[in-house]
Amino acid sequence: MKFKIGESVAVKSGVNDPDFEFDISGWQGRVQEVDNTGTVFIRWDSLTLNQMGLDLAIRCEEENFDWEVMTLSVHEVEKASIRDTKADVDRVASLLKAKMIEMENQPNN
Repeated sequence: MKFKIGESVAVKSGVNDPDFEFDISGWQGRVQEVDNTGTVFIRWDSLTLNQMGLDLAIRCEEENFDWEVMTLSVHEVEKASIRDTKADVDRVASLLKAKMIEMENQPNN
């Protein structure tokens, strides 16, 4: 299946996160890049970032993974309706980053 840059896609049922092996069925984002090997680079939408939550974002940071994006096979995603705006994505990502910084600056109890 051909995907266009900026197009919204959803992860198909039964697909696991390639790094942490948990189910990411239904996660959605926008296509940032598609290469000729059948790989699609996805930037998660704001609803997915909210669903992901702070704990997973922190875990990704600790493992040096970018929690705002993911690379999957074109066979693992399907076209979807856009659920938000790019401004929504930026807002949610900024909030998560601010919460991480706030947590880092808290004294250990």
